[in-house]
Amino acid sequence: MATSAEARATDAQRSKVYAAEDQFSNMMNRGGVVEFFGSKLDIPAQKRFASLESIRTYVHVLFAQINADVAPPDVRERKGCAKAHYEYEKAVIAIPVSGPSARWALREAVILHECAHHLVAKSAPAGEPAHGPMFTSAMLHLVQVALGDQARLLLSAGYLELGVDVGDHQEIIPLESTT
Repeated sequence: MATSAEARATDAQRSKVYAAEDQFSNMMNRGGVVEFFGSKLDIPAQKRFASLESIRTYVHVLFAQINADVAPPDVRERKGCAKAHYEYEKAVIAIPVSGPSARWALREAVILHECAHHLVAKSAPAGEPAHGPMFTSAMLHLVQVALGDQARLLLSAGYLELGVDVGDHQEIIPLESTT
């Protein structure tokens, strides 16, 4: 996985991914019943975190639930409130925690996004964009594990609507054989 300006330069679907995830996150803020193409989906409200320790606990529980041989990332406070990011070299999620302007980052969708970067960090081929098909596949898988099938369907529809390319999550998290 490219980690420098090369990744940013080739990350063509980044803005589409963010737009779909922002729409998804706004729906998850409310939770409850959502009308979706004539069907009613009952989606959970996304979690909001109060501290770095609550985020760490959430990440450890999440990685214990997924079917992957990947240790959870570390989580640290990020200075400044404008961004959250994943540090590929250190396997660390950096999240703004302090101050009222950091509240946007203390949402489950943001944590899942950064965890998706961690999940694909070791398996993505060289030149894979940071928000490419492997990332979106991992994000959908994490949403399904954390929030359920209906939440995954909503995010998947958002990706589809905006033309976001989604890969096969089995490239990242192979399904165990049942035979």
